[in-house]
Amino acid sequence: MKYISLILIGISLPFVLWSICDILPTFDDFTTLQSPQFTSIWSKELLPNDSFWRPFDFLFGCLLGWNTSLFPTLNHIIIILGHTINTLLVYLICRKLNINNVAINIATLFFFFSPASLGATLACDGLNQTYAQCWGLTATYCFLTTAGKKRILLWGLCIMMAALSKENGLAWAVLPPIIAYAFNQLDKRKTIQYFSIGIGFAFTYFLLRLSLKVSDSINDEYIESTLADHLKDLIQIIVYNWLPIDYMSLLYIPERNWVFVGITLAASIPFLLLLFIKNVSIWKDKTFILLVACFFIVASPHLITLVSIMHNYAPLSITAIIIACLVNKIPADKWLITAFSLFLAAAFITDIHHTTNALNSGYLGKKMAMEAIKQTNKPVTHAYVINIDDYTTPKYSSFAVRPIDAFAWGLSVRHYNNYAWPIHIKDTTLYSTEDVLIKKITDSVMNAGFQHVWIVSNKENKVISVP
Repeated sequence: MKYISLILIGISLPFVLWSICDILPTFDDFTTLQSPQFTSIWSKELLPNDSFWRPFDFLFGCLLGWNTSLFPTLNHIIIILGHTINTLLVYLICRKLNINNVAINIATLFFFFSPASLGATLACDGLNQTYAQCWGLTATYCFLTTAGKKRILLWGLCIMMAALSKENGLAWAVLPPIIAYAFNQLDKRKTIQYFSIGIGFAFTYFLLRLSLKVSDSINDEYIESTLADHLKDLIQIIVYNWLPIDYMSLLYIPERNWVFVGITLAASIPFLLLLFIKNVSIWKDKTFILLVACFFIVASPHLITLVSIMHNYAPLSITAIIIACLVNKIPADKWLITAFSLFLAAAFITDIHHTTNALNSGYLGKKMAMEAIKQTNKPVTHAYVINIDDYTTPKYSSFAVRPIDAFAWGLSVRHYNNYAWPIHIKDTTLYSTEDVLIKKITDSVMNAGFQHVWIVSNKENKVISVP
């Protein structure tokens, strides 16, 4: 069936939304621009500021500030909407590239259900990553379906929107002509011309950014420092994009389960083996080589700086198009369908496990915040948080956070008080549970005018209040 992938995704979409919309914020979900913002809409956040220029994040945060009850449900709805649009664009681009129906449907299902998307689609702050890719794919589709001045205008506009969604979106500036050339829809001369125009779009963005910048500071936390770290990032982004194994069971020690790891690995391998055994000479194929180059180009902003679990999403659509290209070259027989069905089953297991843990992390944060509210017993304007961190409690990205991260420096309390109180929150982190030290800090901050102290420990998984 021509539209079988879209039909299956449409059937699953209500269940996806139902499960994801219950994921509650933790950790830095409360500090990003995609959380409620209460400053003027004409704030400096609309302009290049520090390492970032993400005006759409800020405008979305202002919308949440007008109605805080929308956070984080609206975030999840908009992110899943973006991921669904991206899926449709992968489908349409593959069709425009004259790929056969079986390959298109496999690539579309792969993209929508891939565990590599979870870092963005399960997060409360994944809008920028999702829509940077959305505008990049839209730029590619417009490039493939238009010509002349209209092509350049739409392509350039979409690239600017991608870059303003998130900086890595700028990598899409040069991808459309490379993809068109890979599938023989441009000759070499035209490709070079359009590639140069794409570089021009990037320069225009940087010139605009430099002329409007508010601050020059760079956050060093988002830059890897060693060659080993960059190599690890490279391996991570490739493996996560291609293998849907249960990383939660592999990497999160409290839930390490070699059976699930083995099952999902065994279910994944036949499809990948089939793709490359049946395409043994693919490494000499122009289309394949250029698509691999596109993969690294779109991943390059993260490979140069840092690759988190969310960043695995950046090159995922290119991975899907590569898979479509590989499937397009082999017979669409029962072996292919069976192998991909097993691959998809592995993705489902991984998706469900990660979603369940993300839900539990959010519930833990809410439980601790409500416990602090109950113990405090009355509104306070100034609160202080003492985090007891022994650095031995395991965590796994945003899917399984530690109690002190779920509590989010007391910001979760403000959230579940509808942002009414506390107005001022400060915190400190101790690596010792020595009572004398805790009492000394508590007495000091209470004397400084703080009305309440919350003590949060990873070990005890609860909040202790000091009136």
